[in-house]
Formats: sequence, structure tokens, C-alpha cells
Amino acid sequence: MEIPQLIANRFRLEGELGRGGMGAVYRAIHLGLERPVAIKVLKPEFAADPEVADRFMREARTMAKLRHSRAAMIYDAGRLPDGRPFIVMEYVEGQTLADTLARDGRFAPERAVRIACEICEVLSEAHALGIVHRDLKPSNIMINSRGVSVLDFGIAKVLAGNSTDITRTHATTEAGLIIGTPRYMSPEQCLGQTVGPASDLYSVGILLYEMLAGAPPFMEQMQSAVLVRQATAPPPPLQSRRTDVPRRLALATHALLAKNPQERPKTAGDARLLLEQSLAAVAATRPPDAAAADVAVPGTNVPGELLPFASTLATLDARRLPASRFIVFAAVMVACSGALLLAWSRLGPTTSAQAGGVMTAAAAGFAAARPDVKTAWPALSPEAARHIAASAGTQGVIADARHVRTPRGPVIIAIENRRHEGASRLVILEPRGMVAGGYRVAGHAPLDKEGFSGAVWTLETLDADRDGYEEILCTGAGARDDPFTRRLVLYVPAARQSYGVRVGLDGREARAVRVRWSSNAAGDRAKPYRTALRERALADLPHVKS
Repeated sequence: MEIPQLIANRFRLEGELGRGGMGAVYRAIHLGLERPVAIKVLKPEFAADPEVADRFMREARTMAKLRHSRAAMIYDAGRLPDGRPFIVMEYVEGQTLADTLARDGRFAPERAVRIACEICEVLSEAHALGIVHRDLKPSNIMINSRGVSVLDFGIAKVLAGNSTDITRTHATTEAGLIIGTPRYMSPEQCLGQTVGPASDLYSVGILLYEMLAGAPPFMEQMQSAVLVRQATAPPPPLQSRRTDVPRRLALATHALLAKNPQERPKTAGDARLLLEQSLAAVAATRPPDAAAADVAVPGTNVPGELLPFASTLATLDARRLPASRFIVFAAVMVACSGALLLAWSRLGPTTSAQAGGVMTAAAAGFAAARPDVKTAWPALSPEAARHIAASAGTQGVIADARHVRTPRGPVIIAIENRRHEGASRLVILEPRGMVAGGYRVAGHAPLDKEGFSGAVWTLETLDADRDGYEEILCTGAGARDDPFTRRLVLYVPAARQSYGVRVGLDGREARAVRVRWSSNAAGDRAKPYRTALRERALADLPHVKS
């Protein structure tokens, strides 16, 4: 259909600026004010549906409330003579992020973080109004002298009841239309599930990844392949594509790219804070007392509640998959592709519950192919394990941690340092589940005890019983009420059992030695653990005799 040259008797069209999923955008002149504006006109196939057209107008009224200086403002709305709705928006000068990336290539970390933070500023206000953008991509980000401007909230979905919780996909989407651009869409959006502010934060993560790496994580030519990978595959570690990206910035980027919306930053404000602090840590601009922050990562001022979840750290620390695991993964990807394509090709509406079933089926297929899938999860470094434990709701400072395998799957064992309270303990964290990701505190065991408290505890791993699964050995020394004694605790994750021994000096006489075993250290079952504890004690105190 032709667009009239004069719209609403006051806007004169000058030319087309571009086309998107919902309509076309034109440059026009406001005749009364003699200033340029942008006019978006809904596509005829959508305008023919009265419900869609009415929703378009309702969204325009809601989006007009967004008056952030970095968002293109909505000036007016109406209908063409043929009934097609249109929105009159602020015309923003500048160059799109897409054009800037094509010209400049990869950005310096400081520049990329600044742009991502300015986008988060706009999203904070939009989400507070109940607006989710849903189509953040480089062509919708304008770079100009005032910084960043976010364009085209035109396909944003207004959250039900102006709540900032969730909003369901548009009815047109459920009939088969994919609203958004697959390379920048969140996993839940790809699967047609409910989306909320966290979906926009995932898109910010993709934009940040592209600014730093030079390309988004998934670049397959077929949209269906991108959708499947976006929904199921972890992004390639950012530092594998650009080695000079600081680890803390890579962690922040992958936190935004968590597959589970619950594991992303809670708000756009939190995302901005996480990014700013990751860069501040790199630039060493933190205040002198930042290290004293509660459950902080050493060397940063990032509080524990903003630390990435397990899945984020696992992505960064993952090693290459063995060939057998790659084959299984490829088979599951093919199965997922078929399931997703079948769901999207249906003529009838697809509910969020049905869409969620696709992911559930994929997870079930993977688990069936590898019953011991948890034991094959990638190993985490001690630093990564410590960060996960610190973000899992522990009460004290995590002094050290290890990621070990058990017959039931991987676990993280950490020392929770509460020395000043005389209550340090061993914390056991287990995975929440394959789809949900992350770790939860599953149990704990005291390290300090009556008569031996306020000690400094260290942690190491060994395979005491030679079964291929590591045990955790904790050694405590310097207890304030017994400085001449060491306490050793051996925790066996496979059996969920701990064994202990106290060895030391009676007073200051070097030859006066005492040894006290835990009550369960007797018997044949405990023999390999008793032997390991004795050998470690003898190494520390050569004069100790059993």
C-alpha cells in the first residue's frame, strides 16, 4: 500500500528510513514546528487484524510515558485513511551501532561498557513503566554526540497490569511470527515462553559480547539454527575470541548471557552496576576500603549478590568437549532443531507451557543419552568454585573451595570462614539441575568445635581410598583456645561422611604429643581415611606417633 505524502495534515513524508518486523519507518517534517520526525507505520498484514491494531495504539500511549533522554520519544499517534496505525517519534541523528561496528571493528572495553551502561539506563526507566523492548540490536542503537539513543520501542510488549514481572508473547507471535532478531533474542523469547526485563538484559549481553569480540556469539546462516543455539547452547567463552578482555568483564558479560533468566542480574540497574564495577576493578579505581565489602571478590568492590552464577563461571572455565560428548551434544541439537521447528510451524497457537516442553524434552534426551551427565560437567577452577560458593547464600566469607566429582555428580566444597565467631564450617553445594543451572547449599559440617575455635583453615584435595573420586582435607591451626593443636577433617563427598583427628602438643613441651580421633574413625571402612589423616598429621608433626 502507498503511504500518503501528507499524514494527519501536518507531517510531510520525505523518504523511507528502513523496514522492520512490524512496519516501515519514514522521515517526515512537522509542518507547524518545521522539525524532522520519524513515523512508523504498521504493516498491512498486521493492521488488518483489529486486535493487533488496537494493541499497537495502546502500546504507543504507554511508550509515550517513557521520557528518558537516551530514548527516542513518542510525539503522536493516529491512523492513516486506510486504517493503518502510525506512531510519530523523535528523529535521532547519528550513526547506528551496527554501522559503527562495521567501521571500527571491536571496541575497547571502556567504550563497550560505557555504551552498554547507557542502554541499561534507558531500560531501567522503561522496565519501571512496564515496557520490555524485545528487539535490542545494533541497528536500534544510535550513537551520537550525546552518547547512546535507544530506538524502536515499537514492538515492545506492555506487561500485564503495568507489573514488571512478566508478559506473554503476542498472539501473533503464538501463531507463528517471531518478534525480534534471533541473533539478539533471549532463550525464553526463542522458545516462545514468557519474557520480562531479564530478556532485554540478555540482549544487552549479546550487544556487549559483539562490541568486545567483533561478532555475536551465534552466527549461523539459518535463523532456525540460531534460534536453537540461542535457546540451548552456551555462548563461546568471550576470552577465547578476544584474549585481552579482562576476566572480570568477561564474567559480567556471561552473567548477562545466562540461559536461565533467574541467573542474570535482577534489574537493569544491577546490570549497569555489575558492568561499571567490573571495569573499575580492571582499572584499579576502587576505593581503598572496597576489599572489606561483605562477601566481596578479592580485588573488586562487587558485592556477593552481583556475582555470576555457576553456569556463568562454568562457561568461562569450560574445557574442550571430548569427541564422544560432542557427538551426543550434536545429536541433541538436531533433536531440538526438529522439535523447535515443528512447534513454530504449527498453524494453531502455541502456549508458553507447550514451548517450555521443548526445552524439557531436550534436557530429558540429553540425560537419557548420558545417565551420568552430571559427572561429565566441566571442571571449575578453585577461584571459580569460590566465587560460586560466595554467591550461593553462604553467611561468612568463603576462604577456599574445590569442585569435585562424585558418583552422583559434581559438588562444590568450600570453607566458610567465620573465624571471629569461632564458627568456621565446611559448606557443601550441589547443582540445582541441568536446566536451571547454578548451585545450592545442600549441607554443612562444623570445622571449629568446643575447645578448638577461631582457627585458620586450609583446604586441599586427595584421593584417599583410590576410587577415582577426590576427598577434601581441611587443616585448622592457630585456634585461640588451643594454639598448640592442629585439627584435620577429611570429608568424603561420595559417602557424605567426614572423619577427624586432633593432634598437637601438651603445653610447650615439644615431645608431649596428644592424638584424638573422631568416634567414626575406627573400623575397616574408615581405614583408608584414617591412614590419610595420620600421614598428613605426621608430615606436619614428625614426632607424632599413632
